[in-house]
Amino acid sequence: MTSSEPHETAVAETTATEKKTPRTTGVATATVRAEIDAGICGFNTTVRAEAESMRKVKLDIESDCPQIRKAAEQLPEMDMLEELKAGLGHGHVYEVLSGCVRHVTCPVGSGILKAAESAAGLALPKDVSIKLTKE
Repeated sequence: MTSSEPHETAVAETTATEKKTPRTTGVATATVRAEIDAGICGFNTTVRAEAESMRKVKLDIESDCPQIRKAAEQLPEMDMLEELKAGLGHGHVYEVLSGCVRHVTCPVGSGILKAAESAAGLALPKDVSIKLTKE
């Protein structure tokens, strides 16, 4: 965990290693792992993102969810800069997920992108959370 305080409802937890200066080509900038608890479905997903550069990020995605496993087969790597340019919901990651995952609010896509962004040196690894309370 990168934060010193635990989160009651953590959606993605990131751990970074191998920090170096970000580059558009060359050696890895970092490896980041995200642990994603998708919520009421009970499925957990682990994403390991290893950046070779600010662009090329290799992904290793393991999940309890058969739909995410199907998507993972199509996402061995990604171009993080292209994902950022595409805009929210329009990049390759969400294109693949939309063809495999039926639940539109599944948080795994965001977790994949957060891990890859941090690994590529384009953001600092920081936990994110969503806490839902019925009032």
